[in-house]
Amino acid sequence: MKAFLTLLVLGALAGGIFMLGGFRPGKDEKSLLHVAEDMPLTVRVAKPERRGIVKNVQAPGDVEAVLEVEISSEIVAKIEEMPIEEGDVVEKGQLLCRLNDDNLRAGVQSGEARVAQLNAAIMQAQADLDKAERDCKRQARLSEAEATTDKERFEYLTIFKKATAVLEMREQELVEAQAGLQRVKEDLKRTVIESPIAGVISKLNAKQGEVVVTGTMNNPGTVIMTISDLSQMQVRCRVDEVDIPQVKAGQRARVYLQSDQQVPVPARVVRVASKGTKTLGRDVVFFETLLEVLSNDPRIKPAMTANVDIEVAKCDNALVVPVEAIVHRMRKDLDEKIVKAFEAKQSQLDLSDRARHAQYIKVVYVMDGEVARVRLIEPGIADTRGVELSEGVAMEDEIIVGPYRSLDKLKDGKKVALSDEDKKKRAEMGEEAAPEAKLAAEDDDKGEEAGEDQTSEAVASEEEEASGSEGRSQAVATGAAP
Repeated sequence: MKAFLTLLVLGALAGGIFMLGGFRPGKDEKSLLHVAEDMPLTVRVAKPERRGIVKNVQAPGDVEAVLEVEISSEIVAKIEEMPIEEGDVVEKGQLLCRLNDDNLRAGVQSGEARVAQLNAAIMQAQADLDKAERDCKRQARLSEAEATTDKERFEYLTIFKKATAVLEMREQELVEAQAGLQRVKEDLKRTVIESPIAGVISKLNAKQGEVVVTGTMNNPGTVIMTISDLSQMQVRCRVDEVDIPQVKAGQRARVYLQSDQQVPVPARVVRVASKGTKTLGRDVVFFETLLEVLSNDPRIKPAMTANVDIEVAKCDNALVVPVEAIVHRMRKDLDEKIVKAFEAKQSQLDLSDRARHAQYIKVVYVMDGEVARVRLIEPGIADTRGVELSEGVAMEDEIIVGPYRSLDKLKDGKKVALSDEDKKKRAEMGEEAAPEAKLAAEDDDKGEEAGEDQTSEAVASEEEEASGSEGRSQAVATGAAP
């Protein structure tokens, strides 16, 4: 019995729903079950505006000096004197530090003594060579007179060749000694380190009394200090591979320092790396881009971190709509005319088949009375707030910009209604226009009153003229003077 009653109730419900679906009370012959679909969507609208729009590419970077020199020692020695401190301003050729030179001075004295010794040895070798040469000539004359033997003559000739070789050896030793002396003298000069550029001591690593070493293959050596020319600064930023095709040398840029995010510093793109760099441990590829800072702002210091905005595109008089108004719709959800218009535009471009047959198409919805109408658009430059449209909308159109839940449900011809906020704005605009209309009406009323006054005056004058003419006619008739 309970099962029978349950089936009876379910059947009654199904029959009622079927009857409601078939009942069409209105002239549009739509059933009551479709009433929810005809409820208007609450939307927000905005007018397109004419303004300048700039497309920026953002990238992080580091501030550095254009000209920066790391001062290192070319010899191993102890720092004897350092008359400068970190932050000091130095000129080109100014003394930075002086290294201990005792060993090098001793080396110079030793080298000079060696050179003098070899000069004396050369004089001795030259004397021996001259004697050997005279002996050989004498043996040659004796040999012609057959007063000596060949053996003696060859012995003197051998002595002559040995003397010649000794002289040449002493001369080569002298050259070597002179080169060694010159090397020691150059090392002695390197004990005095002077500034190669004019700038500021931006970093001081060593102190007086420390021993500095030279760099080798496995040891980079001691960096005594760093000098930076703060008159010319640059920013080395890292641009993502997605944005790098838009970045070119000469483009304007703005640098936002971490210390002051409100006031940007002007800059200009100088160079873009031709090869990308991959971050260690990540698959992100970036391209190193160099920017020249076009300001001598004292806030800029080397090694600061900054965010860079590079202007890659700009339009001074663009028709701009809010970025949230741009929606994507699948081909199958759009009217056939919209799809054909989109395909006609794509056929004129040199695109791949995949791009031409994209499933999603960018459109906007315009409020036309109480319904929404879809418009095919051609987007251009975009920033964080708006998108440039070269076609698809006009200045007088009301573009639907939200809310998102309504944009997601919008279709061409869908009923829409303004939000309370937009209605309030319209009412306020109407109130602002009302005083002007009131003034115009008052002017019209004054004009009408003035016209009535002029009419009454004209009527009175006509009556006076009429009465005067009657009096004159009576006087003529009685013979009285007018």
